[in-house]
Amino acid sequence: MGQFKQQMQHACRQALQPVARGVRSLLTPPTPPVEFGWHQIESGPAAGAHVMLPCDTPIAEAITAGDYDRKILKVVESLVGKDDVCFDIGGHYGCYTLSLAKLVTHGQVHTFEPVPAHAARIREAAIKSDLGHIHVHQVALAGEMGEMTLQFAEAEGSDDSMAFLDAYGGVDTQAAHEHYRNFSRTTVTAQTLDSLLVELPAVHFMKIDAEGAEAAILGAGLNLIATSKPRLLVELHGIYEALACAEILCKLNYQAILLTDQKTTLPILWASRDDVAAVKAVREVLGHEPVVMFDSLAEPDSFADSGPGA
Repeated sequence: MGQFKQQMQHACRQALQPVARGVRSLLTPPTPPVEFGWHQIESGPAAGAHVMLPCDTPIAEAITAGDYDRKILKVVESLVGKDDVCFDIGGHYGCYTLSLAKLVTHGQVHTFEPVPAHAARIREAAIKSDLGHIHVHQVALAGEMGEMTLQFAEAEGSDDSMAFLDAYGGVDTQAAHEHYRNFSRTTVTAQTLDSLLVELPAVHFMKIDAEGAEAAILGAGLNLIATSKPRLLVELHGIYEALACAEILCKLNYQAILLTDQKTTLPILWASRDDVAAVKAVREVLGHEPVVMFDSLAEPDSFADSGPGA
């Protein structure tokens, strides 16, 4: 009887959830519309650049002041040369795109952003900031070519930084799934890194923040990575994604360097084991010997006891 009672209670809760959500939506005041406006970045590598941001929000204040990812961008500044070609995979508002463009004054920045509104704002920012060497590609980089389903925040007040390709499931956390319930779907064009070998010049630096698709993107870019050996700044979302990326990159003679000790997401610099200059640059910025989390000579699962939570 006890088990039957529990099953009935669970069934009742499941049945009443839509009703409860409906009542909450009626009682909750409507979210005011998000307004975007121009901001000029005050410090950091993107200083002087103009960027379109949601007004009166913490992220707008951080980006404008140059405080957003300050330490990470200092590392990037030490790793990128003025003649380099850079990829920004997952452009969002364009903070990294603009920073890279200010650094590679004689190079190129190729930004890959599948959300139409984000791609449009980055294009406008490039024009307003007079950074003609920024090239925005409104496509998703993925593990395959063709059309794919993108889930993204369209409703007012939703987190528009969390768009993800349906095939890869996004970030597997309770907070993420709460956001995903309000997401819209659209069809986008997907490309692979390897497909860019014939379209674009050799890449020197690549930033990837793709909400759970990082391993799929890397796995479909083995030829490009092996040929160009770019430095890779990859935002990892949990241990399983970290292990999947390690399995791919360690076989290509890459090692991973921890840049911060934050736990929610983990920005990792992947560099070839032959790239002594990258390790030295990170050491100088951080002020201490960097932690190598993965090593091509070690087993990828050696990270299991020390990595971030999912």
